[in-house]
Amino acid sequence: MTPDDALARLEAGGYYYVHDFPARGTFGIDTVDCRAESAAFRGVKCVPRGVHFISTNAAGSREGAIGEFVCVEKGGDVIVRAWDAALETLAPGRGMAEEDAERLAVATRDGREFDGVMAPYSIDIERAWTVLSTFVTTDVLDRCGVGIGTRVVAGDPDAEARSRDGASAREVTPYFDHVPRAPVFTDRATSRNPHGMPASDVTVMNTYPELRLKHAIGCFGADGWRGMLGELQLSFILLSALSSLAALEQWKRLVHVICSCAEVAVFDYPELYSAFIDVIRPQLERAGGDFFDFDDYTKENFLRPCLIDLARINIDASPDHNDGDEFAIDIDDETKLAEVAQKLQRLVRFVRESLHVNLLDEIHQAKADEARAHDAGEDAPVVVELSEGTYMHMDATDGIDVDIEHVPSTIEIDRAAAERMSWMSPSPSIENP
Repeated sequence: MTPDDALARLEAGGYYYVHDFPARGTFGIDTVDCRAESAAFRGVKCVPRGVHFISTNAAGSREGAIGEFVCVEKGGDVIVRAWDAALETLAPGRGMAEEDAERLAVATRDGREFDGVMAPYSIDIERAWTVLSTFVTTDVLDRCGVGIGTRVVAGDPDAEARSRDGASAREVTPYFDHVPRAPVFTDRATSRNPHGMPASDVTVMNTYPELRLKHAIGCFGADGWRGMLGELQLSFILLSALSSLAALEQWKRLVHVICSCAEVAVFDYPELYSAFIDVIRPQLERAGGDFFDFDDYTKENFLRPCLIDLARINIDASPDHNDGDEFAIDIDDETKLAEVAQKLQRLVRFVRESLHVNLLDEIHQAKADEARAHDAGEDAPVVVELSEGTYMHMDATDGIDVDIEHVPSTIEIDRAAAERMSWMSPSPSIENP
């Protein structure tokens, strides 16, 4: 980079100034961590416009890092923070009187007094962050309770119990200014039994994964699938920067919802799946092969089945319709579907070459297992359950059910036979379901 280019980046970007940051402390920006070699460290310069994530951790601290999302709106913006040595974290707010913060902002921007002790935001970080945060907007952050300037922690041990029905989580999570908060994800979008949904709708939704995806998209309001992908990216960012297990679980659930019906839903949401492949590819690059390791206890892996379902997409196979009509695809959707196929091919190749997982081989194995299970099912005995008290008149040729309560009383049943078949008689002590 030439001196002129460096000056242009400096003038176009903003600053994140942190006062009294401890030596050997860990400072992270956009999921990339660095260690302050001395107490002279004052933050980062040349920060591009847009939303960024800052994380800090005290030297030798065993506690998790604390972070915050910030927004650089224009070149020359200076975000001022101060370290609280007693709390071993960033002080609330700007951490100092407003006049002192403004003085430091002027000295940083106009006087450039701290250029020598501020790390430059590199082009490599910018490229990586751009693809990791494409859909992360201020609306996405606000929906999850981690808006701009809110201090964020990895998770709350009581969060799972509070958010079992999804929507109630936001109603019971108190808000206190300057108090670090755990993210509150849109659990309703991934719940198999959303609060308030009729039981019949729950059954149908869990029977047809594409309906579960439709429900999930609807949970993000006007943002739709873009809001869902934004939360997917937010989950991965908090997992990477704060090691948040809550974020990992939401990431896994959203990936499952999107992938489980990909083979069918891609025809209704081609733009979603095109964008999803763009989103998950850099996440897999960042995570590496660890995401494909098998669990030591279950001997299973959560990601492999998801990517196998995704790789099953075949844009040449239109959905079946009961009316027998051919499936008409809009010309724009057809172009997007072709784009999905190209991106998916590159993703499968990347997973095979870089992560050493052959999705095509696993698809073939999965299809073989499904075929064997289907054949075994055809040979299995068929169990027919009849309602209590109702039986088939075996010698009837018209297939009419006969209710035992209405069998004519002239039919005599001897005592021995009644004892042998007492299980057939309706029991007054058992209520019919």
